[in-house]
Amino acid sequence: MRHRRSFGLVAALLIGLSSAVAGQVSHADATAIENYLEQVRDATGVPGITAAVGLDGAIVYAGGVGHAELDNRTPADGSTVLNVGSISKVITTVAIMQLLERGSVRLEHSIRQFVPAFPDKGVAISLRHILTHTSGIRHYRSGEFGPYGLTEMRHFDSIDEAIAIFKDDPLLFSPGAFWSYSSHAFNLLQGGVEKASGMEFEDYLTAYVWEPAGMLGTQFDVPERVVHRRGRGYVRDEAGRLVNSGYVDVSYKYASGGMLSTVSDLVRFAMAINDGTLLGPEAVARMYTVEVDPVMIFSSDGEAQLGDYRQAIGWRLDTDVQGRTYINHTGTVRGTRSVLINYPDVGLVVALQANSLPFDSRKHGQALAQMFLPPAPGGSGRER
Repeated sequence: MRHRRSFGLVAALLIGLSSAVAGQVSHADATAIENYLEQVRDATGVPGITAAVGLDGAIVYAGGVGHAELDNRTPADGSTVLNVGSISKVITTVAIMQLLERGSVRLEHSIRQFVPAFPDKGVAISLRHILTHTSGIRHYRSGEFGPYGLTEMRHFDSIDEAIAIFKDDPLLFSPGAFWSYSSHAFNLLQGGVEKASGMEFEDYLTAYVWEPAGMLGTQFDVPERVVHRRGRGYVRDEAGRLVNSGYVDVSYKYASGGMLSTVSDLVRFAMAINDGTLLGPEAVARMYTVEVDPVMIFSSDGEAQLGDYRQAIGWRLDTDVQGRTYINHTGTVRGTRSVLINYPDVGLVVALQANSLPFDSRKHGQALAQMFLPPAPGGSGRER
């Protein structure tokens, strides 16, 4: 998997934001957004926060507060590049749905059809199981990357090589029986894209997802690449001081958490789904169809827990404070936290990133979304 590609308090703020129009927001509106982001930054202590808003097919705001990285105190803005963590999963999902449209894959196909190096577990694990987190394949576990996390620092040249981390472990449950979030399972989808398309994973995404959507600041997170406007993620040490997140080579998880992007590009991505650039309407409807409801979360003690959200193909569906359903995914990796929120029925997309943990990206992304949403008819309920 060596790669050739290279790249040299909220209520008060809601007043006045209803005047936002496609293509721009007023200076006062942009100031209100940034005042909110500054309040969040002060409350959380994160070095920088970036955000972008898309409305009716156009980016109406892209900016940030604080610093993208602290060594040079580079300002954070809408073009700051950070690893988006598990938002990578929904980019991978779109690639799979494109191949589904072309008849190259079916959701019922066994993952072993595409990644035969993954051992036979005695039961079929389908693409659908992986895309809905019902495969039974485990997620990360403590200590699996060895002393000092050395395995997480090495480079893997292929998906067959990378899955050695988890492939021989038993399934947690029979596929389809429960829901259990698994990045390891999602990584197998890289093999699905490569086998079905005949292309390297990043080459496919460049040609069929990133470039068509205008996501020119998006690529794989390859440590040796020079990436202009790359930010950094931070964590806190035992004394509470901000320190650089540890070195990680994410070549074992490109499909689940290894992509770099900007908030502007994430908004472009969701808008390109909404306007039909990336997928036809039937594929989009299929992708957003609820597959797991209620979500019964697997627990190793045998007591399943009921989740307060719904699982679609790749995406999570939640309910906001007005009772509206919104489509979303979050991401956490290397000291960063991100969220992508989509309200396709009203043409609103919000992306937000922060570069230290802990940070509740969904909460703050939702606050931004509410600034642009009209009251829902008969809307009520509590955000889940």
